[in-house]
Amino acid sequence: MPTREQLLGAAGRLHAHLMRRHWDRGLLCGPDAGVRFNLRAWRFVKSALDSVPWHDDYCFMQTQGYWILSNWMLHEATGDARYHGIAIEATQATLDLQQPSGAWAYPLPERRHLIATVEGDWGAIGLLATQAREPREELIAGAVRWYEFLVSRIGFQAHERGIAINYFDRPRGKIPNNSVEAAWFFARLWRSSGDTRFLEHVDGLLEFVAAVQLPSGELPYIVEGPYERERVHYLCFQYNAFQFLKLAWLARILQASGDSVDAARAERAIAVARGLARFLLGGATPSGASAADCNNQRPELDYHTAVVAAALYEAARMNLIESAEPSERCYTLLLTRQNAEGRFGYSNGDYGFLRDGRSYPRPLAMTLFHLLYPVCGDGFPDSGASG
Repeated sequence: MPTREQLLGAAGRLHAHLMRRHWDRGLLCGPDAGVRFNLRAWRFVKSALDSVPWHDDYCFMQTQGYWILSNWMLHEATGDARYHGIAIEATQATLDLQQPSGAWAYPLPERRHLIATVEGDWGAIGLLATQAREPREELIAGAVRWYEFLVSRIGFQAHERGIAINYFDRPRGKIPNNSVEAAWFFARLWRSSGDTRFLEHVDGLLEFVAAVQLPSGELPYIVEGPYERERVHYLCFQYNAFQFLKLAWLARILQASGDSVDAARAERAIAVARGLARFLLGGATPSGASAADCNNQRPELDYHTAVVAAALYEAARMNLIESAEPSERCYTLLLTRQNAEGRFGYSNGDYGFLRDGRSYPRPLAMTLFHLLYPVCGDGFPDSGASG
């Protein structure tokens, strides 16, 4: 396993790159791989001509959430007050972008008319991370406003067992990833506020993900519903690694309460996580890179490798897998991928021969967080903290 010093060094270099290239007045903004035609083709042209001013910078709340958490982690790992200041500034910028409704706008032009569950969750998580360290009424209030928008305006779809939260404020397929993330956010808000009403939907969400988990342990990407057809596999190991971590954090929050009902909820989350851990072992290729999906090893995306590394680290810590060796393999490879500027490329081996080396702040902020994950010792540093 790379040492604490090696991981902190890599994280420090990546942080410095993000500050130089993407930081502006509290926001981490820049290009994104995007969706549709840009994701499939146009981004490779932009990558080859990266010096051209493409005017495609976006500010995602998902980026802000990971960035705020990472700066708190760096501050607590190093004692450097600079990271404290950045976390506070980023938190205020995130709060300033929240709409009066409680939502955050989606930045990509193709989806600007939509409100995304993931964007609001991560905006609120960033607020709660700072609330846990420097309590302010407006931070809790912002997270609660998002909760109320999420429950009343985005809402849920019924399933044969349980409920699935909607992806946008206009319903589409039932996507387990969003339901896992919402359950974690609800529990996190409960721990910060002490108000048990925020746990109201956790049981239904856990029942849904347990009902749709495949025998392999994988959670499908889209579950059949009235708005969208089933799609079982999509970026299998990346999505499932993110879901594993959030279930692990959810279980830790619930276990910390000491209540028997919460302990039972935690066991349900761990039961799903156990299957996911088994599935994720197949995602760590011999080289240490994350496999692209269930059927293909390439293209390789470094931020996929980073989240698989963190998930397998946590799975070993929880004794859900026998060894941390697969995580060590992923982290060891990841450190070799960092370039002299401190950043990681986006993808390599697309369509067999293409690569995208542009600097995208959203996956880079995720990579920063997952590089720091083992540095925390027992994993995520904020899952059970309360304001």
